[in-house]
Amino acid sequence: MNEKQWFTWLLALTVAAGAAVYYFLLREPEPLPVASAPPVESPAAEPAPTPVATEPQYPLPPAADAEAEAPLPGLGDSDGEFIDALSALLGSANAQRLLVPEHLIRRLVVAVDNLPRERVGLREWPVKPTPGSLVVQDAGGETVLADDNGARYTLAVTVLKAVEVDALVRLYRHYYPLFQAAYREQGYPNGHFNDRLVVVIDHLLAAPTPAAPIRLQRPKYFYEFAEPGLEALSFGQKLMIRLGPENRAVVEDWLRALRSRVTGAAMP
Repeated sequence: MNEKQWFTWLLALTVAAGAAVYYFLLREPEPLPVASAPPVESPAAEPAPTPVATEPQYPLPPAADAEAEAPLPGLGDSDGEFIDALSALLGSANAQRLLVPEHLIRRLVVAVDNLPRERVGLREWPVKPTPGSLVVQDAGGETVLADDNGARYTLAVTVLKAVEVDALVRLYRHYYPLFQAAYREQGYPNGHFNDRLVVVIDHLLAAPTPAAPIRLQRPKYFYEFAEPGLEALSFGQKLMIRLGPENRAVVEDWLRALRSRVTGAAMP
């Protein structure tokens, strides 16, 4: 192999490696609505979180009973116990089908924190990718989001709907010190995870409802919303749109119920 051939081969290998890194590390996953690596930088879709006061804005309401709770494991040793508790709520088969079992509390904290951002990291996501690909159709020569795209999320939304919110919040309250520790690991030494959870719920509920058909374009590898205003939305708000109207209504009702339980107050 002469010098010119060697240079050409090396260049091709570098380009291929770069493409692989982009595909596996930067492509957006298709997770459930319900983010250990450093937090993703905040894009224009949402300003960077402002410093949080020492006292929480939304303190987690205390348990209704005074029953002594079992001691908690360390954050790094919590997977087995926490997944068992979640499996009791979701069903063992659903938990195995949907959840990534390693570092789950950390993954959930990263997911919540990153939903209002433009891009999320696939490697840190707490749920397995949604089956299939984005479903599109042709409408008068334009590519639009298919009406049945939301069917891809039916299993996840059905499981979510079946989860009793009060039972989930009891579990969340019990493990909250671990959620708080994981949140502060992300670079928020004075922050409160429950405050961030409430902010993110409000952000998801504020997602616009675009009129159908929703036009798409594919400038490179993945489909994007053709409307610049929609494409500029956060990852979480785009997901709310991709869920489809029926699934979205279920998720919104569930999020409102969750918000009221973790704040002790009705939606403003």
